[in-house]
Amino acid sequence: MTPDRSPRADITRSDIRSLLTLFYARVRADETIGPIFRHHIGDDDATWAVHLAKIEDFWANVMLRDRAYQGNPMQTHLGMPEIKSHHFDVWLTLFEQTAQEVLSPDKAKLFDLMARRIGQSLLMGMQRVYSGQVPNLG
Repeated sequence: MTPDRSPRADITRSDIRSLLTLFYARVRADETIGPIFRHHIGDDDATWAVHLAKIEDFWANVMLRDRAYQGNPMQTHLGMPEIKSHHFDVWLTLFEQTAQEVLSPDKAKLFDLMARRIGQSLLMGMQRVYSGQVPNLG
């Protein structure tokens, strides 16, 4: 097996953990999206620790090709019809600001790109389901 020579190869689990720890502290405190997260995750540190571990595995899957994550983000978000497009905007702004503070510029740029793709994909999927549109598969 050849080593990973992708632009993501220098990102570490430590980078992911540092980013997510500060990011989710900001999410919890945010007036717009904090209540949604607290409603679904809870308000105590123990449940947030479980959530952070799961999201760390998700981002390790995305950025490091680590296969520890077991879940379906689309299915999870479909169970939250209160999430609207402006919530994704707030989420992305907080994510990008945090990435730029915590990571090197090159790493932050890669995370920002993936966060945009993930957010757009989730939003498009949710809009199709809640609008009753049939997805265009071809």
